[in-house]
Amino acid sequence: WHVISVDESEAKRSPRAPFTTSTLQQAASTRLGFSPSRTMGIAQKLYEAGHITYMRTDSPNLAKEAQAALVAVATSEFGEKYVEAREYKSKSKNAQEAHEAVRPTNPHKASCGNNEEQKKLYALIRARALASQMADAKTLRTKITANVSGATIPDFVADGSRVTFDGWLAADPDARGEDVELPTVAPLDKLDLVEAHTEGKETQPPGRYSEAGLVKELESRGIGRPSTYASIIRTLETRGYVEKQGRT
Repeated sequence: WHVISVDESEAKRSPRAPFTTSTLQQAASTRLGFSPSRTMGIAQKLYEAGHITYMRTDSPNLAKEAQAALVAVATSEFGEKYVEAREYKSKSKNAQEAHEAVRPTNPHKASCGNNEEQKKLYALIRARALASQMADAKTLRTKITANVSGATIPDFVADGSRVTFDGWLAADPDARGEDVELPTVAPLDKLDLVEAHTEGKETQPPGRYSEAGLVKELESRGIGRPSTYASIIRTLETRGYVEKQGRT
């Protein structure tokens, strides 16, 4: 086995906006495995203790003072070249934007909360808020083509990316897992086959909703408000309208 060709093109990954209620519930569900109602319960405790801003909001905006504080923290933690002040607007048509985004009240505090769950959620909120004021991550979209000597079989291809400048990913490293990262190789490099297996595939119907997916769907269809997503999903479960298996 050897590398036949490596095609690379430059690409950028921009940071996401600071959390709104729905994006917080989605991220906590996918990354931490928290249900929307549990996320809101933990966020309520953090809010009551004064660690985060109000957690029921549909606005990704930040107050000017908050933005300045986040920029200052990002500069001191990662350096000037990592910082880029940004403003965000809501994409939802019926957003009321009465409160600003969910963010730490004092971003200088790296950890807050009375228990492990609160600390995890606070870390997630702080990482997203910091990342929102940081520079794009630079990546190389990479396609590696490989084959055996004599090429009696079709080429094998690996698609992924290589990070050349981590930018906002330095503040939110868990977001790196969303992309397949490939190693640096050159044409004619020898490769070792570790294992090969075949898999039968059938066209599947669309997947079931996870709680994160359901919150996203409610928001995109304009159903409910930030304060009602968690209770809608809790009601669906408690009344037996849906059955929860694993995360779906």
